[in-house]
Amino acid sequence: MRLSLPPSRTAGLVAIGGVGLYSLTLDNVKLSILVGVIATAIAALGLDVLVARTGELSLAHAAFLGVGAFTAINVGGQGGPWYLAILAAVAATAAAATVAGLPSLRIRGLQIAITTLAFQEFAEKFLFSRQDVTAAGESLTRPGFLRSDIRLYLFAVGCLAVVLVLRHRLAVTRPGRAFLAVRDVEARAQSFGVDPGPSKLLAYAISGAIVGLAGGLLALKEGSISAKDPFELLQSLELVAIVVVGGAGSASGIVAASVAITGFPQFFSRIPLVHLRADRVVPIASAALLVAAIVGQPEGVGGVLRLLGRQLDRRSRGPRPPPRPLPTDPVAAAHRAAALGRVPRGLSLRLPVRALLEADDVSVQYGGVAALSHVSLEVRRGEIVGLIGANGAGKSTFFNAVSGLAPVTGSIRFRGVELVGSPPSRRSALGAARTFQDMGLVRAETVKENLLLAQTWLARYGPLVGLLGLGSTLRLERDLRRRADMALELFGLDHLAGERLGDLPYGTMRIVEIAAAVAAGPDVLMLDEASAGLGPEESHALADRFLALRDELGLTLMVIEHHVPLIARVCDYTYCLESGALIAEGPPAEVTAQPEVIASFLGRAAAARGGAPS
Repeated sequence: MRLSLPPSRTAGLVAIGGVGLYSLTLDNVKLSILVGVIATAIAALGLDVLVARTGELSLAHAAFLGVGAFTAINVGGQGGPWYLAILAAVAATAAAATVAGLPSLRIRGLQIAITTLAFQEFAEKFLFSRQDVTAAGESLTRPGFLRSDIRLYLFAVGCLAVVLVLRHRLAVTRPGRAFLAVRDVEARAQSFGVDPGPSKLLAYAISGAIVGLAGGLLALKEGSISAKDPFELLQSLELVAIVVVGGAGSASGIVAASVAITGFPQFFSRIPLVHLRADRVVPIASAALLVAAIVGQPEGVGGVLRLLGRQLDRRSRGPRPPPRPLPTDPVAAAHRAAALGRVPRGLSLRLPVRALLEADDVSVQYGGVAALSHVSLEVRRGEIVGLIGANGAGKSTFFNAVSGLAPVTGSIRFRGVELVGSPPSRRSALGAARTFQDMGLVRAETVKENLLLAQTWLARYGPLVGLLGLGSTLRLERDLRRRADMALELFGLDHLAGERLGDLPYGTMRIVEIAAAVAAGPDVLMLDEASAGLGPEESHALADRFLALRDELGLTLMVIEHHVPLIARVCDYTYCLESGALIAEGPPAEVTAQPEVIASFLGRAAAARGGAPS
């Protein structure tokens, strides 16, 4: 099988190979410096797991680095083998980071940064001052195959490679996608089957484990570490600076920034004509370089590399191809239905026609305000049901009640299963997917990544299994990507799969959100103002898609809409809400002709004409 890589990846691999070959020509002192730089890069990559994937800022990663180093020294000094010392460092640091991350269950942003600062101060002033913690007088002896500096350097490069592979696995599996949901759409993450609390703690544990590996590597390099070694706040700030300069989310940028910020000053200080003034010149030059980098390129080195990579790849691909027309023959429809885990409507009609979604006496109250008041309705299998009403009528509140995002009294049954009282993160697995009125996807990620995010609940494997690629993980992830590709093709979006969602027009983003909900394989699809931002022709095409979702995929739809012609064209049944109460129900033509609906929803002008607008 022929392996084909994008030109940007090929250029990157060639550059890394060239740097690696050059480094083998350095003397032992410089190789030792590079081992320290690699350890710093690994620690910064661990911090980046929090910064880039979950949006959390930690000021305690120097303390975590110290926990890893001192743990390795303790285990090695007690006679434990070197590999056990490294594993103990990884485990202890993961545990410490998890404990430091516990406040993130209730707070986030700058507040969580302050709580991690408290852990850093605790480690500096108390933990690292204890001799039983720092293992004073003990050392970790290198194994025979790591005695030479060149071999230790190659081992450090191997550790860095392991971390880079781990980060890649994190990005393409369920844990990494869950972190993105927590970062950008935490209030809605549970709609994708993501539980924010455990996801945050898992991110801290993975970040700590990576930093623990860096601490173990430092212990192997130094042999013994005293409490005077700089596991201080300044080093935590240096790690933050490396992530900022390197570009959050860019592994190559962070490694390059580690070399620039921690490696260059040490190399320059060894030049005979420079070392006499190195103590003054190097810190000033480094600070100036840091400020210039941040001002000149806010996205860091990684932002420059990503821009160059996109330009190189686009030149190699040529102009973007136009979207392919969607085949409409029955065979193609059956193939799409099978790929998305659905069956054509003709087959679904063999099942008894009954309500998939039943709401009885549902009320939602916020303080003294009743957002919903004793609403009862049902959605039957194979129907498209419209939910209309003026702004503030309670339509989105009803969707929130079904999704578990609103406090509910009454009963909501989906396929006969009571939803009230069940965790929101488990409702997607029952077969109910939805979109949001103001976009519930991650705009900083690609279109395809968002479709994979919507399928998080389908990735039924543990975090460790996913990160290591064990069992059926790889096959399952291939299936999820196949489903994403099919959903993009269904909506004519396959040519936009690699585009950043936030760079697309708003109307296109709305269509992407619908495609993401379809990719999740629901039985009932709840669409909240899906035509918002679309023109008349686009709305007409969207109506065609709604009918295709019902007829080809066997989906049942519940649609919140202000666009009356769309409701009239696609809906089998319609409910109208006013001030949280149900005021009318029936076929769309009958509902929109009722005087109370005209006065409430369609406006006084329509009432003066004696009917609904066309």
